[in-house]
Amino acid sequence: MAIDHIDENKIDRNELAHEDSTSHNESNERISHSLTFRAMILFQVLAYGSYSILVHLCEHDGHIMFSSATMNLVLELVKLIFSLIALLCTSKQSSSILFPKGSFVQHSLPYAVPGLLYFINNNLAVHMQLQMDPASYQILSNFKIATTAILYRIIIKHKLSQQQWFAVALLFSGGLFYSLGNVTNSAVLSTDNTTKMFIRPLGLPMILLYCTLSGLAGVYNEWILKKYYTQSLHLQNIYLYTYGSLLNLVPAVGIPLLVSGSFHQLNPFEGFSIYTWLVIVTQALNGLFMAKSVMEKRDATHDHP
Repeated sequence: MAIDHIDENKIDRNELAHEDSTSHNESNERISHSLTFRAMILFQVLAYGSYSILVHLCEHDGHIMFSSATMNLVLELVKLIFSLIALLCTSKQSSSILFPKGSFVQHSLPYAVPGLLYFINNNLAVHMQLQMDPASYQILSNFKIATTAILYRIIIKHKLSQQQWFAVALLFSGGLFYSLGNVTNSAVLSTDNTTKMFIRPLGLPMILLYCTLSGLAGVYNEWILKKYYTQSLHLQNIYLYTYGSLLNLVPAVGIPLLVSGSFHQLNPFEGFSIYTWLVIVTQALNGLFMAKSVMEKRDATHDHP
């Protein structure tokens, strides 16, 4: 009887030790995940905040020196390659099942709409930098929160509380009053004044169009994610980035070809600098981190409806 009692105590101690070890490992995983998530958020904030500054550093005599279409083409191709690798590494199905013949266009067609919207918006975002300083761009680009909220209510029928509508109204009115107070005529904007906060008249309709298209693309993507939930997010990104690459390919090659008049003198990377490549690297990583955040949010929503 004493031996049996000792054996039971040993078993209990082993079970407790195993539970403590499991709990410790789970705690470490939660801490690691939390730190990783915060690091991703911090990087996204830095990438978003540095975008306008880096594009302005590529400016010379009032012109953007690189092709916005070429920059966005490289961006889309980088994200497309990473999404392909992620899909093949995480999926247990064969490539023939993941990409059935004759159905790519049919399955990817819904993603042509956000692909077109992002194509317009990403190129507009580059050329819009000539119409305002980086600080004004950061402030006014917050308008897309208001446009997204309005479109979200109209398209997805998501109701906002009175407090949320009040916050949207404050955001919109604050940005509007700021922009009206900083509109500057292009003729009186000298080189010495370019370090000051300014908005050229053309900048207002451009930022309004940018925020509207951004909100529409975001809401449409949300609708697609909910409608085609069973699809892999990596596959959905592949569809989206494929259309983005194709749409940017046309002006990235076509415009330099028209300018040079010959394939031998074709140089789509003309005007690229270290700042241009920094934009590409930071925005590509930003897009990939955003996709990972969306994937984790979607999985959490599915596990805890």
